Amino acid sequence: MALSRIATLLIVDDIPANIVALENLLQKEGRNFLNASSGNEALKVAFSASVDLIILDVQMAGMDGFEVAQLLKSNKKTRDIPIIFASAVNREHLSMLKGYEEGAVDYLLKPLDPDITKAKVSILLQNQLQKKELMDKNASLEKSALLINNSTDIIGVMDPVSFVFEEVNNAVVSILGFTREEMKAMEVTDLVGEGDKKLFMSLSASKEERLSFEMEFKTKEGEKRYLQWHVTAKDQKWFVYARDITLQKRADDKIMVLNTSLQENLNKLELTNRELESFSYSVSHDLRAPLRSITGYSGMLQEELEGKADERILKLLGTVQRNAKKMGELIDDLLEFSRLGRQEIRKAEVNMDQLVANIMDELQASFPHKITLIQKTLIKAKADRSLVGQVWANLLSNALKYSSKKETIEVEIGSDRVKDEIVYYVKDNGAGFDMKYSYKLFDVFQRLHHSDEFEGTGIGLAIVQRIVNRHGGRVWAEGEPELGAKFYFTLPL
Repeated sequence: MALSRIATLLIVDDIPANIVALENLLQKEGRNFLNASSGNEALKVAFSASVDLIILDVQMAGMDGFEVAQLLKSNKKTRDIPIIFASAVNREHLSMLKGYEEGAVDYLLKPLDPDITKAKVSILLQNQLQKKELMDKNASLEKSALLINNSTDIIGVMDPVSFVFEEVNNAVVSILGFTREEMKAMEVTDLVGEGDKKLFMSLSASKEERLSFEMEFKTKEGEKRYLQWHVTAKDQKWFVYARDITLQKRADDKIMVLNTSLQENLNKLELTNRELESFSYSVSHDLRAPLRSITGYSGMLQEELEGKADERILKLLGTVQRNAKKMGELIDDLLEFSRLGRQEIRKAEVNMDQLVANIMDELQASFPHKITLIQKTLIKAKADRSLVGQVWANLLSNALKYSSKKETIEVEIGSDRVKDEIVYYVKDNGAGFDMKYSYKLFDVFQRLHHSDEFEGTGIGLAIVQRIVNRHGGRVWAEGEPELGAKFYFTLPL
């Protein structure tokens, strides 16, 4: 047995020259020396240090060697340290017997014989170090056994031919319901189906050193359990580690069912989208044609009757034309809303200041009222320029429209960086709205003001929400009747 530990010797003698002589005699690589010149000092050193061998002088002033040995053997920390007595006076047989009675393993007579002293010390040190090494290994094995037996996973050694556990830990009780003795008396293949039994046979014939597989087992109570096995094949044995993955397996099965259901729903959604596209095409062509006819013929009839018919008839014809025009606008907005759900987003850095300035120029050119515009510097964002331009256009045109009955129209535009997103806003001093109805704002056809007050189809804000959502952002609004509104939308950084 190879010993790599440093051996520590404690030499106790009340004559310093004897200590020096003995250290010189026993000096050797791998040895460390401690010394003491009295019994009390020897006890202090032995109790505080890790000592492998004590060479103890019998005749010392105050406390003699026998008393020191007696105290050392009565202490739990030092009772197993071998002691060699050294004496120049007590050569008689009774004195030596007393030394052995006090726990000495050997007795040296002074003057010391160098060869005998070195031989005895070497043998005793070797025995002591071997003993300590065995004790350390036993302690380590006990810890390993404790860990193995307290593991929640099955750990064991199996015969790969008979499939019988030679050793197995306590986890089999909680996982499979069998005691360790029952498991060591049965073939593991008795707990699996016919197909898995064949798999066991094929793995047994494998030349692979490491095997991993999952298998369904039947517990003592007949319940199904899924175990994930990891096997190391060595010295014609299987060293087995098996984990219960029943809950994970059931969760995976549920996820698979959900994924199947999700795929079915996606297929239905795709079919619905195709039907919606077909409907949009139909709206675009089949409904627009009769609307054009209504608008055209009613206009012709209005011109024909100009100055001939009474005002009531002309007014009715004007109503027909206005409603046909409104229906055309509604169809256009519906088509735009449908198109936005399918349009591919092409993101690039957008200069929001420039984009909003261009949109406001177009809006102001067609808007007769005077506008006071407060435009703070807008943070650039990565977005689809065309689509985010539609967002700004809808919000700004709404702000102007719902503020048109005010003497002075005030619109404020700004942005701020909040955590991982940019928040943009458009604020006006217009008609505002009651916050208890704010949940309706972004739904299709939902309007908080009558069409006689403000024109519109009720789709503009729904388009805003769809575009922003497709960019990964959010929309919301704040308002108060007759005190204006503030609309927010975010884009991710």
